[in-house]
Amino acid sequence: MNTEEIAHLERMIALHKKNLYSLEEMLATYGTDQPLHLINSATMEREAIARYTKQIEGLNSSHKEREKSSLMANLPRRPYFVGREKELSSALQSLQPNSRTFIIGIEGIGGVGKSALAIEVAHRCIENDLFESVIWISAKESILTLHGIEPIIPEAKSLSDILITIGTNLGNLTIGNLTIQDQIKRVYNLLARQTTLLILDNFESLSKKEQSDILDFIRRSPITLKIIITSRERVAEGQIIRLQGLSFAESSALLEWDSQQKNIQLTADQNKYLADLTGGLPLALLWVQGQIAILGYSVTKVLDKLSLDADIPILQYCFNHSWNLLGNTNEKRLLFVLALQPDAVSREALKEIIEIDDDDSFDIAISDLLQLTLIEHEPDKDYFSILPLTRKYIRTQFATDRAFIQRAELKTAQYYVKLLSKKSGYKEWRGYDELLLDRNNILGVAQWCYKSIQKKQIRSNSLAKKSRNIAEILVQIGTQFGSVLWQRAYWYDRLTLAHAALSAARLLSDWKSVSTFARNISWIYFYQGDYLRASQWAEEALSATRMTEDELLIAAAKRLLGTVELRLGNFDRSESLLLDVLETSTAFAKDDYGIYSKGFAQYGLGDLEYERGNVARAKEWYQKALETWQDPLRKDPVRHISYALNGLGFVALVEKRFEDAKHFFTEGIQSAEEFGRVDELAKGQLGLASVYFETGVDLTATLKLINEAIESFQHQGMQYEIQKGQKLQEKILNAQAQITTSQK
Repeated sequence: MNTEEIAHLERMIALHKKNLYSLEEMLATYGTDQPLHLINSATMEREAIARYTKQIEGLNSSHKEREKSSLMANLPRRPYFVGREKELSSALQSLQPNSRTFIIGIEGIGGVGKSALAIEVAHRCIENDLFESVIWISAKESILTLHGIEPIIPEAKSLSDILITIGTNLGNLTIGNLTIQDQIKRVYNLLARQTTLLILDNFESLSKKEQSDILDFIRRSPITLKIIITSRERVAEGQIIRLQGLSFAESSALLEWDSQQKNIQLTADQNKYLADLTGGLPLALLWVQGQIAILGYSVTKVLDKLSLDADIPILQYCFNHSWNLLGNTNEKRLLFVLALQPDAVSREALKEIIEIDDDDSFDIAISDLLQLTLIEHEPDKDYFSILPLTRKYIRTQFATDRAFIQRAELKTAQYYVKLLSKKSGYKEWRGYDELLLDRNNILGVAQWCYKSIQKKQIRSNSLAKKSRNIAEILVQIGTQFGSVLWQRAYWYDRLTLAHAALSAARLLSDWKSVSTFARNISWIYFYQGDYLRASQWAEEALSATRMTEDELLIAAAKRLLGTVELRLGNFDRSESLLLDVLETSTAFAKDDYGIYSKGFAQYGLGDLEYERGNVARAKEWYQKALETWQDPLRKDPVRHISYALNGLGFVALVEKRFEDAKHFFTEGIQSAEEFGRVDELAKGQLGLASVYFETGVDLTATLKLINEAIESFQHQGMQYEIQKGQKLQEKILNAQAQITTSQK
């Protein structure tokens, strides 16, 4: 800034103020009859003062803008930035003058966007005049290019390098000539004169000794200094901001911006696949699009390479440093177990699978992995997880401990079977949601069992002891977890699991289980409206069950076949089968499964009479089913009474007993919600919406209710119910249109 020019302007302002003061004194002597020439002279003096003041403000503003430009010029190039609003807000709040936070650690695996966040924070600090000086120092030793990992010369490798950089930025160009102790004193002195933000990037690249020396220097620094440290390892000082991958929306925004820069366009499906595969890792997202745009690779080739190639540079760049720091076998084995699972894993599961002798060793291994930001902890559930790209990298390291991997796969299967034995019983249904936290992991175990059996079958026609054990595990999972998936309407998962478990049951000649899984498959096809396929599987279930000579299981297969025949319009055969089931079940009046079976036989006969148009007879059967399921011997009527209540509701609806219908549907919905029976909940909503429509209740609320029911039916693939729901939906929409027309 031109200080002489400002000084001259200030002197001119002082002179004009003096003249204005004299003129105002003279004008005061004239009272109200002031001479015009004196008034004009005073006005000219005021205008001169305003003009010179504005010139000074312009010079100061220009100086401030030049200072900002100078500070920004010393920072790395500002990248396109998306998301991280919470982290940005937290960092900027901590960097306010009144905040007592003086160190911010930005942590995360390689490529997650630590440096990008630090750069964005630095720029916003400059824009908001938070610091008089902003200094960026990087210890980065390599960069990822489209062709691979390339070494670079770090800006700093020691405390002395950092001190010299600070001193130089603050005007002391000869600080490097001093001893290290004198450098520290000089830097403290310089820092005390102005507010400064120091960013230390890639802190993990420094040696442990240098990190310790630098942190000791920081702890003793004046209060005018605040520091941001980015690191792949946990920073043991100050506030911690831990980064994870971008959300899907944020990943899409970044890909869209980058595609515009590179003049390429991925499809929506490709973007989603890429975001899922990378876990929203920004560097990986940009690297993939660079491979496509700059190197000319096809989208399919790059995505396949990212999915299948263990040696691609992006994996090495993001994870090699952290992996090489793991010296403890426990740490690597923990990662191996996490990489075997598709989802987060509980602490309890990890402890049982990992083969660590004592709790202290386990806790140390967990702590080390958290320190290196290789795992994430979900404290509310006490689960641990890794990013998808981390999982891919860890799986490339399986060959280093293949024996452990094989043991871990079997122990994982054994753990989840034991968990299912404890929590999947029909009396434990209130805890199914907790069990479903491990849904994908359990299904992953089932897939491993299935593949293991298939491999053994290819090599040999007979089952070895180990393969037989694995087949038995798969059957257990299919039996126990299948019922959980059925109740919570994960029907596609149950269908896949049932097919896999059925193959294992056949290998074991376990006809009881063969029948069970065939019935599982048939029921799903039945609800999805594929009645011919449902009939084929129901016949197979009945055939297999007859080999068990178990009367109740035979009755269960007959009930299924009778229900399918009803939908096919074969009413007489349906009635014969269901009455046969009722007779068999009645003989087991004190058996819990007998009560269950009897109630469903009565409910099925109610459906049959309803379809025949005999609503009075249907009402009797539904009422009997309700009373059967409420038998005190069963002790848990909530599980199935929603079926009977909904049945009674539809009978009342046909008979135009709308208050009764509303009561039954409301009770049925409450029961279905409590038990978590999604299909019956949607049926109750359909029935209640019908009552509302017939009784002229608010059409908007009625439409909302039927829309929710249809959405649920569509999610489950319940074609029969979808058609019913859509017919009612159309009636409601037509009624709304008529009202609108009449109002116009």
